[in-house]
Amino acid sequence: MNIIEIEEFLEKRGCFLKGCSSKEILKIEDFFQVKLPEKYIEFLKIMGKGAGDFLKGSSVFYNEIFELREAAVELLEDDNFKTLPETAFVFFMHQGYQFAFFNIGESDNPAIYYYYEGRNKLDFEKKERTFTDFLTAHLGFLGVG
Repeated sequence: MNIIEIEEFLEKRGCFLKGCSSKEILKIEDFFQVKLPEKYIEFLKIMGKGAGDFLKGSSVFYNEIFELREAAVELLEDDNFKTLPETAFVFFMHQGYQFAFFNIGESDNPAIYYYYEGRNKLDFEKKERTFTDFLTAHLGFLGVG
């Protein structure tokens, strides 16, 4: 699914979507000194401030995005895991024990990497081929598959 199809699907399910303004997206880019990928910007414009039950309970929206990288770095340090890559943009954290990131500059629809606390791995797990695949996969938590 692409982001527009995800938007339409969520709206049909009664999810109220609230997007970020262009000014808020620029604030994110300025804060992290990055140019965000196109598909992530689309997500922010459509549902960057909320999406009803979609992604509910996870830290992924504008009100928490500024704290996620720091929280991920602390989790990795606490677990004596490798360092987060400089190009990593942490956009998702769930319950403080797992997070997801993409690498800035990789593509307009970058691959998604995960870290799960307590898993005995030596590297970050490449979880999804693209950011839109990440969003599509999470529709499953709404009882869709």
